[in-house]
Amino acid sequence: MAPTHDTVLSVVDLVDRPGTSRRIDLSFDPPADLDLPLTESVGTLRLQGVLESVVDGLLVRGELRSELQMQCARCLTPVPVDVKADVAELFTDPTRAQADDVEPGYTIREGRIDVDTLLRDALAPAVPVAPLHDPGCRGLCPTCGTDLNDLPDHRHDEVVDSRWEALSSLRVERNGE
Repeated sequence: MAPTHDTVLSVVDLVDRPGTSRRIDLSFDPPADLDLPLTESVGTLRLQGVLESVVDGLLVRGELRSELQMQCARCLTPVPVDVKADVAELFTDPTRAQADDVEPGYTIREGRIDVDTLLRDALAPAVPVAPLHDPGCRGLCPTCGTDLNDLPDHRHDEVVDSRWEALSSLRVERNGE
């Protein structure tokens, strides 16, 4: 199934018909301005589930999936991550609901809904905060940036801050020594 850029869905067949439903299996290109930390690219977003007409509007239930190309939080090695998130959101008609019952981005307008907000709201919390390519990743040397996974014996001579140099010759006596 080829992804689409358009996140607006026609729901004319479901509006004001509680009890009716329609299965969905849709693919979307990721929003152009989607910015996720440590993420190099976001694959196609796939939304599978059902659109249900309910008394209060339209309920979208299902699962959102995508493959991300991320970077290891310790060494920046590329990490493929499959992300999936359960979705359950109610779209309402703002002309028929009370103002405080209408959530911005989840409205029915002229027999259409825009799932862009739903895609963003479901994807963002499902993305790992600090992905690792391996749980034992040693990361990068904080001094020179060398990958410590490739050179585990990598060391630097201890650098003494010149401001503390005068204290290096100080010897403190301890009780009993």
